[in-house]
Amino acid sequence: MEILICAGDPSGDIHASNLARELKKITPGCRISAIGGEKLRHEADNFIYDIVGLNVHGFWEPVKQYFRLKKFLDTRVADYLRGTKPSAVIPVDYYGFNIHLARTARELGIPVYYFISPQIWATRPKRIEKMKKYVNHISVIFPFEEKIYARAGVPVTFVGNPLLDSVPLPAQKQPGNPVKGNFTIGLFPGSRKQVIKWNLPVMIKSAKLILARYPGVKFKIIGMKQLEKSYGEVPVKSFEILYDSSYAARAGLDFAITTSGTVALENTLLEIPMVVMYRLPWLMYYLVKSIIKVTSVTITNLLVNEQIVPEYIQHDATPRKISDAVVKTISDANALNVMKQKLNSIRPILGQPGVYNRAAKLIMGKI
Repeated sequence: MEILICAGDPSGDIHASNLARELKKITPGCRISAIGGEKLRHEADNFIYDIVGLNVHGFWEPVKQYFRLKKFLDTRVADYLRGTKPSAVIPVDYYGFNIHLARTARELGIPVYYFISPQIWATRPKRIEKMKKYVNHISVIFPFEEKIYARAGVPVTFVGNPLLDSVPLPAQKQPGNPVKGNFTIGLFPGSRKQVIKWNLPVMIKSAKLILARYPGVKFKIIGMKQLEKSYGEVPVKSFEILYDSSYAARAGLDFAITTSGTVALENTLLEIPMVVMYRLPWLMYYLVKSIIKVTSVTITNLLVNEQIVPEYIQHDATPRKISDAVVKTISDANALNVMKQKLNSIRPILGQPGVYNRAAKLIMGKI
């Protein structure tokens, strides 16, 4: 038996490699061919291409790389599919390339089992029709996705969220006190150079305004060593750049200011109260705004259809508004506890650990 797995970005590469490992564990002799990144390369018996290394994400990069990727799909991938006829193709997230891969596979009579839905429900829900046309089954990681696809007639199963397999239970610690100075706020400006450039300056200005109210508060900028130059000059007093985004490193945080995305959901599971912000260049913002179809950019809020976590996006993401929201919350022990209790309600909604094993068994049961 041979299976082709495809992931197009770093997070998908992690998910795909974990799934590949489970597929081989439950089906000895299963051969994995892969298109992805270094993590998937490590698990594959036959690594076809490093698409993750092309760094194709956002709005402009897919346009710039379109013809290169199309040629790759129409030649090497199509030749592989025709020559090998794998038992299944498993695309992981990453709609743009993967939907074309799914179409090519289905045209050749190869079943397609999607793992992790691209967030097309947030921006382009009509694309679900293409998923219905080219995908035999999709394993989703948020419960509301199961309802969306089921309504559209797409065979779907909610398998749980992979973060449950990696994010530990919240650390038990004495709550800090901003007045006494034993209070630490984490700043999470993102994991890509451009996102850091757009958001970190606002976070630092917000932090300075918070310091004007609570001079003893400490700030930790949660950074990535490979992007060290992106952080520039930051105030020395009360600030520390911590090149460690591990969950253990966050155990001492009392609060966070974070960009939206996976890190916000991780902090939710760690029960770190937070404020979410996000800034983009204005042209990009208006492009995103014109297509976005959801009421919140924070998964935590979408899961319960309630604004547990305050959000400040674009023109609302000002240092004054962000700092006021933080000060208002950290000044009120009851408000902090209420937010923590609501964050605590999210973990059960996301299912049970063992997500990759569950997804692998589900897929193998359909092949």
